[in-house]
Amino acid sequence: MKKYYADKRSLKFLRAATLLIIACIIIALKYLLYYLEEHFPDYFSIPQITVPEIIIWAVIILLVTAYVIFLMIILPLWYRSVSYTVSAEEIVIRSGIFIKNTSCIKMSAVQYTTAVCMPLSKYTSFNFLFINAYGGRLVCTFLSSSDMEEIAKIIRQSLVSRGGL
Repeated sequence: MKKYYADKRSLKFLRAATLLIIACIIIALKYLLYYLEEHFPDYFSIPQITVPEIIIWAVIILLVTAYVIFLMIILPLWYRSVSYTVSAEEIVIRSGIFIKNTSCIKMSAVQYTTAVCMPLSKYTSFNFLFINAYGGRLVCTFLSSSDMEEIAKIIRQSLVSRGGL
């Protein structure tokens, strides 16, 4: 029985990519505000804060807050909670932050697996292993390349030993 965990490189990549996307959105929103001020100078000459300014700043604050809460607090907690246990008899996936979830499939019920590797997955750890069985499917997410190949090899050996391949 061996235990596997989600690779932290994918968390780092998600944080960096999301930060880059949010920065681009904030720059675009600031440019939109500048564009509106240039094309509607009479409306923005009022000393009070205008509705477009309020909306744009609210969207910026909402994006930054969502980034901090989700990618800096909740997602790392999920990464700590997820584990994949593979033995000769069964495959168990445990995950969850607030609500703990345990999924289990007997190795004898597994029909086939599908490995999905995203581009540059050696660096981003965007590797997914779909384990299809009679009556269900398990998904192992954000595995390192070596872990995904090792789990797939264990399942393949189980299928071969029972005459499935």
